[in-house]
Amino acid sequence: MNTENTESNLLVNAFNEEEKKGINELKALLPEIIKDSGVPENYTLWGISLDKDSSDDRLDVILRKFLKARNLDVNLAKEMLTNSLKWRIEFKTDSILSETFPESIFAKVGFIHKHDKYNRPVTYNLYGGLDNNEVFGDLDRFLRWRVQLMEKGIQHLDFVKVDQIAQVHDYNMVSMMSYDKTAKTASKSVIQIIQENYPEFLAVKYFINVPWWGDYIFKFISMFLSEETKSKFIVASQSNVKECMTAAIDEGNLPVAYGGQSIVPGFEVEEVNV
Repeated sequence: MNTENTESNLLVNAFNEEEKKGINELKALLPEIIKDSGVPENYTLWGISLDKDSSDDRLDVILRKFLKARNLDVNLAKEMLTNSLKWRIEFKTDSILSETFPESIFAKVGFIHKHDKYNRPVTYNLYGGLDNNEVFGDLDRFLRWRVQLMEKGIQHLDFVKVDQIAQVHDYNMVSMMSYDKTAKTASKSVIQIIQENYPEFLAVKYFINVPWWGDYIFKFISMFLSEETKSKFIVASQSNVKECMTAAIDEGNLPVAYGGQSIVPGFEVEEVNV
C-alpha cells in the first residue's frame, strides 16, 4: 500500500490485519475477476484501476467494501465483485451519468445536496405527493435514474478520507395508499441493485417525517436488508426532524425545508413539516 500520507484519518489506516490480508488476496485475484466478468483489462471502477499491482490506496478501500459485505470471505467477495462488474456491463452503468431524465418527474423524487458533518454527501429521497405510475410505472427508467443518483453521489467520494454516503428518506405527505404494488416493486428492485453492487456505501439512513403507520413500510423494507444495514437506520417523527437532522448536518448545509439555512431550488419549506 502507498504509505506516503500517514494522516490518522485516512481510511486505509483503519484496516485491521485480517482486512489487510483479505485485500491482498482479493487483489491477487483481480486478473481472474476481470476475465470472468468480461470487462476490459484496463477497466476502472469509479475511476480507479483494477490493476492487481496498483499501489493506489483507493483500490484497497474499494476491495475492502466487497470483503466486508461478505464477512471477509475472499471467495464470496470475488464472486460478488465479478457479478457486479458483469452487471455494470449489462446495465451500461458506466455511461449512465450522461443520461437525462425528465426533471418535471424526478426533481421531486430525489437529489444530492451538500454534505454532513463528516463530509459525506447527502442524498435526499422524497416519497410524498408522487404519482406512482408516473414515477415507477416505467420501472427500467426509474431504476436507471436511481442508479444514476447513486453514481452521482459516488462522484463526491475520494475513497481516501470519505467512502460513504448519508441518505435521507422523507415520508412527508405519504399516505397508506401511496405505498402500492408499483412502489413496492420499485423499492424491492432498488434495494437489490444497491445491495449487490454498492456494498458498504451507506453510512447512515435517516427516515424523517415518518407517519404513525410507517412501521408497515419498515417491516416490508426490512425483509430485504441485512442486520448490519438496518443498524444504520435512524427514524425521526414529524415533531423532531430539525433536531435529528441538525445533529448530523450543519444548518448551513441543511435544506431550509428541514430547519436549515440552505436553499434547494424547487424544494420549498412549505412542502415539509418541521
